[in-house]
Amino acid sequence: MTKDGWLIVGNGSIGLLWASKLSELGEEVTVVCRSSVPSAPLEVENEDEWGATQTRRYNIEFTDKNHLTGKYTKTLLCTKAFDLIPAFLDIRAHTKKRGIVATLCNGMGAQHDLIPHLKKHQNLWAGVTSEGALKLSPNSVRKTGIGDTFFGLIRDSEQCLFADAFPFPDVQSANVEQRLIEKVAINAVINPLTAIFSIRNGQVLEQPIRPIFDAAINELAQAMRSQCFKYNAHTKNVTPESLHQRISTVARLTAMNCSSMYEDVRNLRRTENEYISGFFHREAQEDTPLQDFFYHALNDQEHLEEHKKKLLTMYH
Repeated sequence: MTKDGWLIVGNGSIGLLWASKLSELGEEVTVVCRSSVPSAPLEVENEDEWGATQTRRYNIEFTDKNHLTGKYTKTLLCTKAFDLIPAFLDIRAHTKKRGIVATLCNGMGAQHDLIPHLKKHQNLWAGVTSEGALKLSPNSVRKTGIGDTFFGLIRDSEQCLFADAFPFPDVQSANVEQRLIEKVAINAVINPLTAIFSIRNGQVLEQPIRPIFDAAINELAQAMRSQCFKYNAHTKNVTPESLHQRISTVARLTAMNCSSMYEDVRNLRRTENEYISGFFHREAQEDTPLQDFFYHALNDQEHLEEHKKKLLTMYH
Protein backbone atom coordinates (compact mmCIF):
# COMPACT_ATOMS: atom_id res chain seq x y z
CA MET A 1 0.00 0.00 0.00
CA THR A 2 1.37 3.40 -1.02
CA LYS A 3 1.45 6.09 1.67
CA ASP A 4 1.72 9.62 0.33
CA GLY A 5 2.88 11.01 3.66
CA TRP A 6 6.26 11.54 5.29
CA LEU A 7 8.21 8.85 7.07
CA ILE A 8 10.63 10.50 9.52
CA VAL A 9 13.37 8.26 10.86
CA GLY A 10 14.66 9.43 14.22
CA ASN A 11 12.83 11.16 17.07
CA GLY A 12 15.71 13.36 18.12
CA SER A 13 15.24 17.10 18.41
CA ILE A 14 15.43 17.81 14.67
CA GLY A 15 13.23 14.83 13.76
CA LEU A 16 10.52 16.01 16.15
CA LEU A 17 10.83 19.62 14.99
CA TRP A 18 10.39 18.59 11.36
CA ALA A 19 7.48 16.31 12.23
CA SER A 20 5.69 19.41 13.53
CA LYS A 21 6.59 21.49 10.44
CA LEU A 22 5.28 18.84 8.05
CA SER A 23 2.15 18.30 10.13
CA GLU A 24 1.43 22.04 9.99
CA LEU A 25 1.35 21.72 6.18
CA GLY A 26 -1.36 19.11 6.51
CA GLU A 27 0.95 16.19 5.73
CA GLU A 28 0.45 12.76 7.26
CA VAL A 29 3.57 12.11 9.37
CA THR A 30 4.92 8.87 10.82
CA VAL A 31 7.98 8.99 13.10
CA VAL A 32 10.07 5.84 13.53
CA CYS A 33 11.61 5.60 17.00
CA ARG A 34 14.53 3.40 17.95
CA SER A 35 13.09 2.74 21.42
CA SER A 36 10.31 3.87 23.79
CA VAL A 37 7.54 4.61 21.29
CA PRO A 38 5.41 7.46 22.74
CA SER A 39 1.66 7.05 23.09
CA ALA A 40 1.01 10.78 23.63
CA PRO A 41 0.84 13.46 20.90
CA LEU A 42 3.92 15.38 19.79
CA GLU A 43 4.41 18.57 21.84
CA VAL A 44 6.48 21.55 20.65
CA GLU A 45 7.39 24.39 23.03
CA ASN A 46 8.18 27.84 21.68
CA GLU A 47 8.62 31.25 23.30
CA ASP A 48 6.40 33.99 21.91
CA GLU A 49 7.59 37.59 21.41
CA TRP A 50 6.78 38.42 25.05
CA GLY A 51 8.82 35.51 26.41
CA ALA A 52 5.84 33.35 27.35
CA THR A 53 6.07 29.63 26.57
CA GLN A 54 3.51 28.33 24.08
CA THR A 55 2.93 24.60 23.60
CA ARG A 56 1.38 23.12 20.46
CA ARG A 57 0.31 19.51 20.06
CA TYR A 58 0.37 17.48 16.86
CA ASN A 59 -1.38 14.19 16.19
CA ILE A 60 1.34 12.30 14.40
CA GLU A 61 1.99 8.57 14.42
CA PHE A 62 4.92 7.24 16.46
CA THR A 63 6.04 3.69 15.74
CA ASP A 64 9.09 1.44 15.55
CA LYS A 65 10.59 -0.29 12.53
CA ASN A 66 8.89 -3.59 13.36
CA HIS A 67 5.39 -2.11 13.12
CA LEU A 68 5.76 -0.13 9.89
CA THR A 69 3.30 -0.90 7.10
CA GLY A 70 3.01 0.29 3.52
CA LYS A 71 5.51 2.16 1.35
CA TYR A 72 6.15 5.88 1.78
CA THR A 73 6.75 8.29 -1.09
CA LYS A 74 8.72 10.72 1.13
CA THR A 75 11.34 9.78 3.72
CA LEU A 76 13.34 12.13 5.96
CA LEU A 77 16.34 10.70 7.82
CA CYS A 78 17.15 12.71 10.97
CA THR A 79 19.89 10.61 12.55
CA LYS A 80 23.49 10.84 13.65
CA ALA A 81 25.79 10.72 10.61
CA PHE A 82 27.13 7.27 11.53
CA ASP A 83 23.56 5.93 11.80
CA LEU A 84 22.37 7.23 8.44
CA ILE A 85 22.94 4.11 6.33
CA PRO A 86 21.84 1.53 8.96
CA ALA A 87 18.72 3.62 9.69
CA PHE A 88 17.80 3.75 6.00
CA LEU A 89 18.42 0.03 5.48
CA ASP A 90 16.10 -0.69 8.43
CA ILE A 91 13.17 0.99 6.64
CA ARG A 92 14.23 0.68 2.99
CA ALA A 93 11.52 -1.91 2.30
CA HIS A 94 8.94 0.72 3.31
CA THR A 95 10.09 3.34 0.79
CA LYS A 96 8.71 3.73 -2.74
CA LYS A 97 11.24 2.98 -5.45
CA ARG A 98 10.34 6.26 -7.22
CA GLY A 99 10.04 8.31 -4.04
CA ILE A 100 12.40 10.77 -2.40
CA VAL A 101 14.82 10.34 0.46
CA ALA A 102 16.08 13.40 2.35
CA THR A 103 18.75 13.69 5.03
CA LEU A 104 19.30 16.08 7.92
CA CYS A 105 22.51 15.08 9.65
CA ASN A 106 25.75 16.71 10.73
CA GLY A 107 29.03 16.60 8.88
CA MET A 108 30.01 15.60 5.37
CA GLY A 109 30.36 12.17 3.83
CA ALA A 110 27.45 10.13 5.12
CA GLN A 111 25.03 11.74 2.65
CA HIS A 112 27.02 10.65 -0.42
CA ASP A 113 27.79 7.25 1.14
CA LEU A 114 24.03 6.61 1.20
CA ILE A 115 23.63 6.86 -2.60
CA PRO A 116 24.60 3.23 -3.46
CA HIS A 117 21.95 1.97 -1.02
CA LEU A 118 19.03 3.84 -2.59
CA LYS A 119 16.41 2.18 -4.75
CA LYS A 120 16.87 2.60 -8.49
CA HIS A 121 14.71 5.69 -9.11
CA GLN A 122 14.88 7.44 -5.74
CA ASN A 123 16.09 11.02 -5.54
CA LEU A 124 18.36 11.99 -2.65
CA TRP A 125 18.14 15.44 -1.09
CA ALA A 126 20.86 16.46 1.37
CA GLY A 127 19.73 18.94 3.99
CA VAL A 128 21.53 21.41 6.22
CA THR A 129 19.97 23.33 9.10
CA SER A 130 20.85 26.08 11.55
CA GLU A 131 17.59 25.73 13.48
CA GLY A 132 17.95 25.02 17.17
CA ALA A 133 15.90 22.53 19.16
CA LEU A 134 16.19 20.69 22.47
CA LYS A 135 14.54 17.31 22.99
CA LEU A 136 12.67 17.23 26.30
CA SER A 137 11.20 13.72 26.09
CA PRO A 138 10.51 11.06 23.41
CA ASN A 139 7.50 13.10 22.23
CA SER A 140 8.38 16.69 23.14
CA VAL A 141 10.84 19.28 21.87
CA ARG A 142 11.61 22.94 22.56
CA LYS A 143 12.60 25.40 19.84
CA THR A 144 15.82 27.06 20.99
CA GLY A 145 16.89 29.13 18.02
CA ILE A 146 15.61 30.60 14.78
CA GLY A 147 17.50 29.39 11.74
CA ASP A 148 17.27 28.24 8.15
CA THR A 149 17.04 24.82 6.56
CA PHE A 150 17.96 24.02 2.96
CA PHE A 151 17.76 20.86 0.86
CA GLY A 152 19.64 20.23 -2.37
CA LEU A 153 19.46 17.41 -4.88
CA ILE A 154 22.59 15.22 -4.84
CA ARG A 155 21.16 12.18 -6.66
CA ASP A 156 18.70 12.80 -9.47
CA SER A 157 16.54 10.20 -11.21
CA GLU A 158 14.27 11.16 -14.09
CA GLN A 159 11.81 8.49 -12.95
CA CYS A 160 11.29 10.00 -9.49
CA LEU A 161 7.67 10.91 -8.69
CA PHE A 162 8.70 14.42 -7.62
CA ALA A 163 11.11 15.17 -10.51
CA ASP A 164 13.58 17.81 -9.30
CA ALA A 165 11.21 19.61 -6.93
CA PHE A 166 11.41 19.25 -3.16
CA PRO A 167 7.92 18.84 -1.66
CA PHE A 168 8.24 21.54 1.03
CA PRO A 169 8.10 25.29 0.34
CA ASP A 170 11.06 27.68 0.31
CA VAL A 171 13.86 25.29 1.30
CA GLN A 172 15.26 24.18 -2.06
CA SER A 173 18.90 25.15 -2.69
CA ALA A 174 21.02 24.91 -5.83
CA ASN A 175 24.27 25.13 -3.85
CA VAL A 176 23.65 22.77 -0.96
CA GLU A 177 27.17 21.30 -1.06
CA GLN A 178 28.58 24.76 -0.39
CA ARG A 179 26.17 25.13 2.53
CA LEU A 180 27.14 21.68 3.86
CA ILE A 181 30.85 22.52 3.73
CA GLU A 182 30.29 25.88 5.44
CA LYS A 183 28.36 24.10 8.20
CA VAL A 184 30.99 21.37 8.64
CA ALA A 185 33.70 24.06 8.87
CA ILE A 186 31.75 25.75 11.69
CA ASN A 187 31.27 22.41 13.44
CA ALA A 188 34.92 21.43 12.94
CA VAL A 189 36.01 24.42 15.04
CA ILE A 190 33.29 24.80 17.68
CA ASN A 191 32.38 21.16 18.35
CA PRO A 192 35.84 19.70 19.06
CA LEU A 193 36.88 22.65 21.25
CA THR A 194 33.71 22.50 23.33
CA ALA A 195 33.98 18.71 23.64
CA ILE A 196 37.68 18.61 24.56
CA PHE A 197 37.47 21.50 27.05
CA SER A 198 33.93 20.79 28.38
CA ILE A 199 32.69 24.32 27.65
CA ARG A 200 29.68 26.04 26.11
CA ASN A 201 29.84 27.44 22.59
CA GLY A 202 30.47 31.05 23.57
CA GLN A 203 33.52 30.15 25.64
CA VAL A 204 35.55 29.31 22.52
CA LEU A 205 35.84 33.10 22.08
CA GLU A 206 37.41 33.54 25.52
CA GLN A 207 40.83 32.86 27.01
CA PRO A 208 42.52 30.43 27.17
CA ILE A 209 40.71 28.85 24.17
CA ARG A 210 40.73 31.88 21.85
CA PRO A 211 44.24 31.36 20.37
CA ILE A 212 43.36 27.74 19.47
CA PHE A 213 40.04 28.90 17.99
CA ASP A 214 41.82 31.50 15.82
CA ALA A 215 44.48 29.03 14.66
CA ALA A 216 41.86 26.39 13.77
CA ILE A 217 39.98 28.88 11.57
CA ASN A 218 43.11 30.08 9.78
CA GLU A 219 44.12 26.47 9.11
CA LEU A 220 40.70 25.57 7.68
CA ALA A 221 40.55 28.66 5.47
CA GLN A 222 43.89 27.76 3.93
CA ALA A 223 42.87 24.12 3.38
CA MET A 224 39.52 25.09 1.83
CA ARG A 225 41.13 27.59 -0.57
CA SER A 226 43.65 25.05 -1.85
CA GLN A 227 43.22 24.08 -5.51
CA CYS A 228 43.75 20.47 -4.47
CA PHE A 229 40.73 20.48 -2.14
CA LYS A 230 38.05 18.22 -3.61
CA TYR A 231 35.31 20.83 -3.05
CA ASN A 232 37.41 23.81 -4.17
CA ALA A 233 34.72 24.96 -6.62
CA HIS A 234 32.55 25.78 -3.59
CA THR A 235 35.27 27.10 -1.26
CA LYS A 236 37.90 28.88 -3.37
CA ASN A 237 36.65 32.32 -2.28
CA VAL A 238 36.79 31.58 1.45
CA THR A 239 39.10 33.94 3.34
CA PRO A 240 40.35 33.72 6.94
CA GLU A 241 38.44 36.95 7.65
CA SER A 242 35.12 35.70 6.25
CA LEU A 243 35.44 32.37 8.05
CA HIS A 244 36.34 34.12 11.32
CA GLN A 245 33.31 36.34 11.02
CA ARG A 246 30.98 33.44 10.24
CA ILE A 247 32.18 31.09 12.98
CA SER A 248 32.50 33.83 15.62
CA THR A 249 28.93 34.93 14.87
CA VAL A 250 27.62 31.39 15.35
CA ALA A 251 29.56 31.05 18.62
CA ARG A 252 28.07 34.33 19.90
CA LEU A 253 24.50 33.55 18.79
CA THR A 254 24.64 30.10 20.42
CA ALA A 255 26.85 31.18 23.33
CA MET A 256 24.87 29.38 26.05
CA ASN A 257 24.33 26.19 24.04
CA CYS A 258 26.25 22.96 24.49
CA SER A 259 27.35 21.46 21.17
CA SER A 260 26.09 18.01 20.24
CA MET A 261 29.66 16.70 20.40
CA TYR A 262 30.15 18.07 23.93
CA GLU A 263 26.87 16.40 24.97
CA ASP A 264 27.96 13.14 23.36
CA VAL A 265 31.35 13.13 25.12
CA ARG A 266 29.76 14.11 28.44
CA ASN A 267 27.23 11.28 28.16
CA LEU A 268 29.79 8.72 26.92
CA ARG A 269 28.08 8.39 23.54
CA ARG A 270 29.65 7.92 20.14
CA THR A 271 30.43 11.27 18.48
CA GLU A 272 30.16 12.40 14.85
CA ASN A 273 33.91 13.13 14.86
CA GLU A 274 34.41 10.89 11.79
CA TYR A 275 32.22 13.20 9.67
CA ILE A 276 33.41 16.55 11.07
CA SER A 277 37.14 16.76 11.88
CA GLY A 278 37.46 13.37 10.16
CA PHE A 279 36.16 14.93 6.94
CA PHE A 280 39.01 17.46 6.84
CA HIS A 281 41.51 14.88 8.12
CA ARG A 282 40.72 12.78 5.02
CA GLU A 283 39.84 15.36 2.37
CA ALA A 284 42.19 18.31 2.97
CA GLN A 285 45.34 18.16 0.86
CA GLU A 286 47.00 20.99 2.81
CA ASP A 287 48.39 20.16 6.24
CA THR A 288 45.71 20.50 8.93
CA PRO A 289 47.58 19.70 12.17
CA LEU A 290 44.84 21.06 14.43
CA GLN A 291 42.03 19.15 12.72
CA ASP A 292 44.23 16.05 12.86
CA PHE A 293 44.80 16.69 16.57
CA PHE A 294 41.06 17.13 17.23
CA TYR A 295 40.28 13.99 15.24
CA HIS A 296 42.76 11.79 17.10
CA ALA A 297 41.97 13.29 20.52
CA LEU A 298 38.25 12.62 20.16
CA ASN A 299 38.98 9.07 19.05
CA ASP A 300 40.98 8.65 22.29
CA GLN A 301 38.56 9.97 24.89
CA GLU A 302 40.17 7.96 27.70
CA HIS A 303 43.09 10.40 27.54
CA LEU A 304 41.13 13.58 26.79
CA GLU A 305 42.59 15.39 29.81
CA GLU A 306 46.12 14.82 28.47
CA HIS A 307 45.12 16.05 25.00
CA LYS A 308 43.56 19.15 26.58
CA LYS A 309 46.76 20.00 28.46
CA LYS A 310 48.86 19.46 25.34
CA LEU A 311 46.65 21.81 23.30
CA LEU A 312 46.93 24.54 25.92
CA THR A 313 50.71 24.13 26.02
CA MET A 314 50.96 24.36 22.22
CA TYR A 315 49.15 27.70 22.03
CA HIS A 316 50.35 29.52 25.16
